[in-house]
Amino acid sequence: MYGGTGDFAIHVVRENGLPDVALTVFANDLRRILSHGSVRGYLRESLAFVNWCARDPVTTARGWHWHAEPPQVRHAIRQYLTIAAECRITIRPDTLGVKASYVNATAGTRINVGLLLVALKKLYDVLGDCGFYRFANPMVHEAARQTIGEVRRQQREAIRAATGRAPMPPMSGVDAPPSDLRLSENYFRLVRTQWQPRSIDDPDFPRAVYAAGQAYGWSLREQCITRMLFESGARVSEVVALTAGDWAVSHFLNRFRACNKGSHGRRVKTLVVSHQTATLCRRYFDDAQHGRCAADPQRLTLRELATLARRSPARLDQVPLYITTRATPMTAKLFRDHYWTPALRAAGLDADPHLARHWFVTNALRHLERGAREEAELARRKQELIEYMAWRSGEQTLRAYEHVERSERFQRRLHVIHQMMRRRERATGHQVASARAPSGDLAGDAGSVRGDLAYLLGEDDDDR
Repeated sequence: MYGGTGDFAIHVVRENGLPDVALTVFANDLRRILSHGSVRGYLRESLAFVNWCARDPVTTARGWHWHAEPPQVRHAIRQYLTIAAECRITIRPDTLGVKASYVNATAGTRINVGLLLVALKKLYDVLGDCGFYRFANPMVHEAARQTIGEVRRQQREAIRAATGRAPMPPMSGVDAPPSDLRLSENYFRLVRTQWQPRSIDDPDFPRAVYAAGQAYGWSLREQCITRMLFESGARVSEVVALTAGDWAVSHFLNRFRACNKGSHGRRVKTLVVSHQTATLCRRYFDDAQHGRCAADPQRLTLRELATLARRSPARLDQVPLYITTRATPMTAKLFRDHYWTPALRAAGLDADPHLARHWFVTNALRHLERGAREEAELARRKQELIEYMAWRSGEQTLRAYEHVERSERFQRRLHVIHQMMRRRERATGHQVASARAPSGDLAGDAGSVRGDLAYLLGEDDDDR
């Protein structure tokens, strides 16, 4: 549970109401290095595993509790992954010949396996540093760590023998980049499938979502959030986290500074929306009956925000842009579960808010390709898109979108190819029938075969 501020704002308690000191220390150590949302995710997965160990009859009978020695902890994790998480685990050598446990998620997996493994590794790191766990980290494969150290030592020696000096940092560009050999010290390794974005081609998708929201009874707040998702390409968590200070950078017009995934709350990018949406946001902020002003105990208006921006701009960072009827900050989960999903479900639509981001990127790429007159201009515009989206691995992400785009374009062209194949097939059938016509019976057989084929293929006059 979350307490107040200070060094121990988060308290982890047991079922009997007594505090668990080790897990409380772990939770509060996470607050120093992770964002608020990431702390919740790490704790959710870690505590789910800890609670399961205390209840599962096999782990309790064999002493495979979470604070046991490394072999027992690994047995408990393997049991949790296979039974509770419904994963498949394969033990095989890696590229260095070290045997490791490879975890495959299945259709029945309902937990974030990658987040679980990262959280548990961090858990044992923290507990080991603080003296709550006196063994080596069970998530680290000691043989793998030693092998990796030897490989890196040999790489350094090879560079020293070839150049007569120590290797330079990779970012310097002096030495050749390291090989693509994947080196991992983890005992459990998630077999990841390559992420692919979902490409949204329907230009009317935003309009369909707006109509669904209007029919469901969205207020100005939900309309503003949704329009910002489609127009800025931001994540829903980034939009609902906006403050008056983020808006003040454009003097409350159509630009907002925003945090990014993994930026720990730092404002590292800019969101741009249309002037119409900016007008809607101003209306939402000042509406005393149905907007933000109606729920805000301070009854702040844009005019008062402008005054604060001149006199005390730091205060604006404490004013959330989107709030609930109880004057608490709007959250991504609340927006998704209580506004977006019910509205779209009522309209017969099945789409997550994150699809608005994919729609934005897909349409931006299409617009760039249409507007660019040469390859150099197209490359420059794509780089501008990467910088706007604040992608950490921009080129790789963009290639994934372009791959999906090319695949879907070809799938659409297949319809034309299939039509041409059917026309040639019918033309060949007519030629065969004409060539056999003098024999009488053969012509009848060819016509029968042609008719049967048309029936089996589902063809009719409309295809011609």
